[in-house]
Amino acid sequence: MSYDMVVQRFEQGEAAPMEGKAFLAVFEPHVDLREPQYRYWHISADEGGTADVYAALAGGTLDSLMISRFSAGSILDTLVRYIGLADAVVLPPGCPTLPAHEGQRQHLPEELRADAVVVTAGADAERVLRSC
Repeated sequence: MSYDMVVQRFEQGEAAPMEGKAFLAVFEPHVDLREPQYRYWHISADEGGTADVYAALAGGTLDSLMISRFSAGSILDTLVRYIGLADAVVLPPGCPTLPAHEGQRQHLPEELRADAVVVTAGADAERVLRSC
C-alpha cells in the first residue's frame, strides 16, 4: 500500500513515547537496510513483503514511527504485533484508528475513540484499510 501510516502511543489523550525495546524486538529481525541519517529502516518479511519504516530511537524510546509503501500479509502482522507490545495505535489516513486492544480506547484523544477498530492480526488491519 502506497500511503503513510503513523504509529503513536497515547496516555490520557496525549501523545506518549513508545518503548524502543518493543520496536527492536519486533522489527529489527526483519531489517535488511538501515540509514540512520534518515531515520530509515527497510523491513522485509519471509514471504517477500516489504515496508519502509521511519523511526528515531532516542534514549530508549520513540516518539512515533511512520510506515509507508508496505505490503499486506505478514508485514501487517508484524505491525499489529508491535502495537500490542508498545501499547500503541495505528493512525491510517482517512480510516479509523487501529488499537491492539480495547483498553487503549480510553487513552485515545476523544475525537478518535468512537470509530476506533481493535485489530489483533494483520488480516484485521487489512480489512479496515481496504474498506476506507
